[in-house]
Amino acid sequence: MSGSDGGTPAPEMVEVAEGVELALHRLGGDGPPLLFVHATGFNGRAYGPFTDRLTEHFTVWAPDLRAHGWSPPPADRDFLWTSLANDLLGIVDHLGIAHGELDCVGHSIGAATLLLADVQRPGTIRRMYGYEPVVWRIEDQFGPGENPLIALTTKRREEFASRGEAFERFASRPPFSGVRADALASYLANGFEDLPDGSVRLRCRAADEAATYDGEWVSTTARLEGGQTPVVIGKGLEMTFEDIGVPAHEALGNSRLITYHGLGHFGPFEAPDVIASDALAAVLGQEAAAAQPETKSAK
Repeated sequence: MSGSDGGTPAPEMVEVAEGVELALHRLGGDGPPLLFVHATGFNGRAYGPFTDRLTEHFTVWAPDLRAHGWSPPPADRDFLWTSLANDLLGIVDHLGIAHGELDCVGHSIGAATLLLADVQRPGTIRRMYGYEPVVWRIEDQFGPGENPLIALTTKRREEFASRGEAFERFASRPPFSGVRADALASYLANGFEDLPDGSVRLRCRAADEAATYDGEWVSTTARLEGGQTPVVIGKGLEMTFEDIGVPAHEALGNSRLITYHGLGHFGPFEAPDVIASDALAAVLGQEAAAAQPETKSAK
């Protein structure tokens, strides 16, 4: 495994709120605009094999959330998910996407914040596919400091001698041991920055990722209850995060659930072609969100 970020095109920096800039990547394609929003700890460029499929039909735009990828952390350390959702509305406005014409795909927090953006500006989304949106039932949400992911994240190793060393480590243990090799290569090429001594470091620093998991969890079913966003929700049946994704489906009045045997929370990296095909069908309007739930074998 080799690779460097030296050839990566510089993203556009967009001011989405006072003192808040997001990096915005144009991933390719020459069709209508599609907004893709990544999971916590990742960035808009990290999903190569998955997002490449989306560019076959759309011009794909991918912002990096606060303190992720090329986006700097906010000076006030505001990582509330309502703030992240408002940032996405700033990106929609910057791209000139008309109200009610946003087609979008999200993974984990990316899917959750897209749904929250639609709550904050009802009717924004036209069609959406979300893989395991992190939306909690009110009774299940964590209080400040209680999320077990905080401790796991703060212990994470951030620096490696090379991307090759990082590849060997990540490929040998869960959750990355289950992802496709080219998807892991894309993450390592874009999820790490080069340091002056030749080593590499995670672009999303552990403290920033932990802060995103902590605090007031605002992506709850109470905020989505009865919403009519037309969304297809993907859910892996390998219970990495138990029933994550299901609460969003239960809360929304116009959603369809697809479950996948053999996939966990990293489904877009584990089976990028399968998930991209379903995402495209959803955003191209080829399947009705109200259709019956479906279970597929992804591997």
